Amino acid sequence: MATPSTSRLEQALREEVREELRRVVELDALADEHGEVRQVVRRLVEAANHRAASVGEPLLPDPDGLANRLVDEILGLGPLQPLLDDSGIEEIIVNGPHRTFVIEHGQKRLTDVVFDDDAELLRVVRRAVGRLGRRLDETSPLVDARLPDGSRLNAIIPPLTSRYTHVTVRKFLLRARTLDDLVALDTLPPEAATFLEASVQAGLNMLISGGTGSGKTTCLNALGSSIAGTEERVVVIEETGELHLEGTLPDCVALQARLPNVEGVGAFPIRSLVKNALRMRPTRIVVGEVRGAEALDMLSAMNSGHEGSMCTIHANGPRQALSKLRMYAMMAEEALPAEAVTEMIAEAIDLVVHLRLDPAGARRVVTNIYEVTGLEGDTVAGSDLFALTDGALRWTGIRPRFASRLLGGAFPWNQMNYASASTVADLDRNGRGLER
Repeated sequence: MATPSTSRLEQALREEVREELRRVVELDALADEHGEVRQVVRRLVEAANHRAASVGEPLLPDPDGLANRLVDEILGLGPLQPLLDDSGIEEIIVNGPHRTFVIEHGQKRLTDVVFDDDAELLRVVRRAVGRLGRRLDETSPLVDARLPDGSRLNAIIPPLTSRYTHVTVRKFLLRARTLDDLVALDTLPPEAATFLEASVQAGLNMLISGGTGSGKTTCLNALGSSIAGTEERVVVIEETGELHLEGTLPDCVALQARLPNVEGVGAFPIRSLVKNALRMRPTRIVVGEVRGAEALDMLSAMNSGHEGSMCTIHANGPRQALSKLRMYAMMAEEALPAEAVTEMIAEAIDLVVHLRLDPAGARRVVTNIYEVTGLEGDTVAGSDLFALTDGALRWTGIRPRFASRLLGGAFPWNQMNYASASTVADLDRNGRGLER
């Protein structure tokens, strides 16, 4: 533990480093001068230790650790930077200066990372978002930004919080690039992976649903990697670049939405990019997440020849996913009637793949593969083709209406893992899976 004298020495050194960097490096170019910043910091740390030794003061107990902390403070997120660099950590949650949690391997735990006070935490966040052209102050007390490594940072300060600065940093860890990887992670069984791969290649439109952290984006990336053929041209649209399809598929263009600048102008939302994608001659459109009026444009694209398009949506089940998709589409300024939007969804969506995070084992699992079968009155009808039974995803025994499109009608149904008799009995007379 640092003594008062070493703390004073460290604070004085911190000011000396800042002053020296102002002299030798353009402040706006700090992020591009990593090597020079590290050299300046290490030189000044060594000089501080020599001065302390010459006058009989205590030496710095951990000069290398101090040098790293200073570099992190200048170039990164200060005390949070080691957590950001840890590949096992998925999310960082900061509730004020003295309580920092992480989510690691699906489990949440309290860390020993603290800040001196809320002002220090606020300085760290302001410096990080300032380099990205964003601001965080009393007039703009909320910021959502993408860090250089692709992580998403959200920060909110008083008066929108009662007392402290609150920060959430969500890292995107792509643990699976293919459906085979998902099988290896026990997210879904091999026969379900075979079915989904055949469905992608058959050009079925898919909606991937689930809660926060359930693995929707990873699943979407794995499904997208199953797209085969040089004749396919895929346009990927995201708010934050998390999908890696541009480096996997032969003809793929990745577009990214842009938030407004500090003046509140220059925004390019998802909806604008979906409309522009239609002019780029795509065969398929993949949207990272639908959560607004862009749902209407996505449905229009699926109904206008872009078969095999995919997107994700936050939901607690397949039917809620379809319901939320309708709600988002009705938010568009076109103000289409509910009946028209419902019909569009019934015609556009073929499959809903639903995932959830198993809190007990911190494992992401596919719990439903749900077929949309059309309209039933004024609602979208469907049935579970695969459902979670006794902890395993199994085929319910229902052949989908599009069965003839899978591998030219030669799909190996005899290799499917059947659900138990009790699960089949839970299907109503219309073949629709009952909600659990």
